[in-house]
Amino acid sequence: MNQQLEKQSYAGVVCRSCRQPIPLPAIVVSMESEIESDGQSLQESSRGRVFSLRCRACDKEMPYRTKDVTEFEGTPRPRVSPARRKAPHGGAGEGFSRAASA
Repeated sequence: MNQQLEKQSYAGVVCRSCRQPIPLPAIVVSMESEIESDGQSLQESSRGRVFSLRCRACDKEMPYRTKDVTEFEGTPRPRVSPARRKAPHGGAGEGFSRAASA
């Protein structure tokens, strides 16, 4: 039972802030495939093709060009919502004890 596992890969860019890979959303991937199907070279189309992505690691958003896109091995890092990133708040009066009611 020797099965060869296919290496997973995804298209993405390197974050300009923390240098972690950022996977491309489907709309940017479709934009790239349109460019290839139109027969334009990547250099011709990269002048005007700019998109912004938010890093999943440092949460900073930066502009990238289609020429910045590279292929990464493995699976993309899961997205963590900002609510889960921070510790949950206890609400008003956090850190204070309640006074006994008489």
